[in-house]
Amino acid sequence: MREGEIELRPTVDRSWLERAARVDPIAHALALWDLDRHPERVRFVSAIGPDGPVGYLLIWLGHPVAPIVHWVGARGAAGPLADALPPRPLVAITPVDVVGAVERVRGPASVRPLLVLAAPPSGPEDAVEASNEVRRLGTADRLPLDGFVRAHRDPETAEYPGLDPERETMWGFFEGGELLGVARAAVRGETVWLIGGVYVAPAARGRGIASALVHAAVAAGRKDGATLALYVREDRAGARRLYERAGFRPHGRRQWIDAGAGLDP
Repeated sequence: MREGEIELRPTVDRSWLERAARVDPIAHALALWDLDRHPERVRFVSAIGPDGPVGYLLIWLGHPVAPIVHWVGARGAAGPLADALPPRPLVAITPVDVVGAVERVRGPASVRPLLVLAAPPSGPEDAVEASNEVRRLGTADRLPLDGFVRAHRDPETAEYPGLDPERETMWGFFEGGELLGVARAAVRGETVWLIGGVYVAPAARGRGIASALVHAAVAAGRKDGATLALYVREDRAGARRLYERAGFRPHGRRQWIDAGAGLDP
């Protein structure tokens, strides 16, 4: 397939996406979730080859700093998909080896290698102890959540403002009524949950709070019969060990390409 044979369309074929998700549910979980739950905050660009779709950009417009683009597709579609990226500043989460295509159209970028980790729907980790301090957040937790986010402005908490704890799947670690850490299921699909936004107040780190939050997410996802997945920077050994203790194992590799947004994964 040559790049000249690819046509770009400002949409995504839902039936094709569902078929592709049956082959690789983790890769397409975010696209299916956003189509159903956040259609007003996303747009798609599909790369169409002679035999049908070969990739797409999922452009998330809900981040307060810059668009976050999830790039899914064959290596041969790199040039056309790069041409369809939004203007700087942006972040693109992409397959490996497309940095050159991105920098050609959007200028210099910083790159961070990512691992995709996955935990199966069941396993020996089911017996991991739960923490009485961790609970699912609800409507009554909106004020402590808002206060926590205002006090701890970080890329991991950037999308928490405005989220409805009643509609979203979020967990908090409380001590003496004070919220010290948060985590959320950014996607809660029928077969895949994507976990993100794990953040602990700096003064409370090193006490196992992040581990308790992740184990709560794993327990909830497994109760729902879902595979759990997340992204982690490959060079963050401590975070990787935390997730591995919760049952996560390497599933694939991606890369975080920051073109002027100044965001770290």
